[in-house]
Amino acid sequence: MNQKLFIIVTLLSVCLISCDCILIVNDSSRLLSILNSLHYEYYPLPSGTLPITKNILIIGTITITSEELEVPDECSNIDYCRPLVGFEDNYGVEGISLTPLSFEEYPPCSLTLTNVMLRFRTLVINDGGPPPPPEIKYSKYPAIQLMPPSYYECNDSQIGCDVDLVCYDDHFSYCLHCLALSQEECVCRDENEIFDDGIYYMVVTGDDTYFSGECQNGKCESYDDIET
Repeated sequence: MNQKLFIIVTLLSVCLISCDCILIVNDSSRLLSILNSLHYEYYPLPSGTLPITKNILIIGTITITSEELEVPDECSNIDYCRPLVGFEDNYGVEGISLTPLSFEEYPPCSLTLTNVMLRFRTLVINDGGPPPPPEIKYSKYPAIQLMPPSYYECNDSQIGCDVDLVCYDDHFSYCLHCLALSQEECVCRDENEIFDDGIYYMVVTGDDTYFSGECQNGKCESYDDIET
């Protein structure tokens, strides 16, 4: 599809499906300005929707690198937070290409976008509790997630949210960030019911950290941290 036809078809599709505002971007400086103005939130906590942009229509081809992005204030003053913003592409939206720029464990990346509609979600990923063990330098990572546009259809294994129009892979994340309930409430329910008193649960909150305990009155009254 040529560039002009892509723009016409995309704009008509969004106008018919959604009344969301669209930001049109055709150069890297404009895109960097948008991304560097975004607020970051910690993941998986707290509850509530995570910062996410409106639909952004990329016209032509734009390339930026993670080194051009500003490290968020939420991370810049923490010595165990990686001082480099990374990209995450978990949805495989067509028109996105990520290329590592070095062979480091967490390398800077080059992001190329070509004639694509997408959204960006910003967060600081908490990979275990602070401070990290001596063998691990960073336990928090600022990241920009490359998200499908708001009219994206979830697959059968995902849960769609009417608030932020994001597809969640598990009910715990959906409960926290779409229903905006507390972690103590979300561990004691699933998509079908609130758990009975005395039900034991365990939920992963980082690569090496788990919360476990028993449910009482629809929420966790006491829990233990378990690190493996």
